[in-house]
Amino acid sequence: MRSYFKKAALIVSLITIHGFLFAQEKEVSIRISQDESVKLSEFNTTVQLERKPFKILVMLQNVQGVYVFASIRDSIYRFTETSPIRDFPYLPLLQLREDEFNENKEMNISETGWSYWFYDTAYEWHPFNHKLTRIDKDRIVGTKNIRQFFDVNEGRVIKIREINTPLYLFFVAVEEYDKDGKPLKELVRRKVKVEWKNEE
Repeated sequence: MRSYFKKAALIVSLITIHGFLFAQEKEVSIRISQDESVKLSEFNTTVQLERKPFKILVMLQNVQGVYVFASIRDSIYRFTETSPIRDFPYLPLLQLREDEFNENKEMNISETGWSYWFYDTAYEWHPFNHKLTRIDKDRIVGTKNIRQFFDVNEGRVIKIREINTPLYLFFVAVEEYDKDGKPLKELVRRKVKVEWKNEE
């Protein structure tokens, strides 16, 4: 009888541990949406968009946010699926200023800084559109409406219709930080080239 109870207790413990680990599963999913939605399921993706506003949707599961490098130069194309990211441990120090609740509906473009799109209940604001979509207790979807870009280096706004080059995006989510808040391990990375359709 004791053996039976020991086995039962062991099974319950394993189920509990498995359930805890499953509940803490981390995931980030990114979509770019205009007339239709494109899920970025591959490392390297090319998307064609009209020269008009678009949306980026980010699903966060047990992850606070995603780092975004955006540029109109193709410097990020040196990154492969496994190459180390320069200054990865210092990403939090390279964060660019973001508008609260995406007030200006814009995306930062820079050659040195990273935007950080996050949701954290410890803060009274986030850089997504004000309204978030909660899927369940672990998953939320934040949306960024993009109608213009802010060139950080030149300090000026660029309208989508003024862009004559592709837009290059690089998304990185961090899985693990050290005790001082430095990123240690990546969870996911995605590289995107946005091409603009020719106006007829």
